[in-house]
Amino acid sequence: MSNPRCYTVRMKNIRNYSPHDLLSIGLDPKLFPSDKLFYWLARPRHPVLASDDPLTNMFVEGMLIGEPVEFIYVGGSKPGSPRKVNVSLVFQHEPAGRIYVAGYCPERASNRVFALDLSMVIHAWY
Repeated sequence: MSNPRCYTVRMKNIRNYSPHDLLSIGLDPKLFPSDKLFYWLARPRHPVLASDDPLTNMFVEGMLIGEPVEFIYVGGSKPGSPRKVNVSLVFQHEPAGRIYVAGYCPERASNRVFALDLSMVIHAWY
């Protein structure tokens, strides 16, 4: 009876593939988030349903009544541009942490997350 051979298999950690590795097997590296973004997305989201801040309440109200919310966003690829979002969640990762707004952006035709502290509303006074 012969002894079965033992094989040592070296496996790469899939999170450590370089863009060259992904391209060589036909995958677009832009479709894979960075490690930092991956772990940020995986953190628990705690809903915010009320606040002393009127801007936060504007997004919460839009979420609850199902109406899109228009605002100016000073972050992202087009800082200072007007945005519109159908809010699906207003949330924080920590109780006293930064507040985020998640929802569908018709301009980009995809789901987006906006930091509330980079958002503002301009009111015209007559």
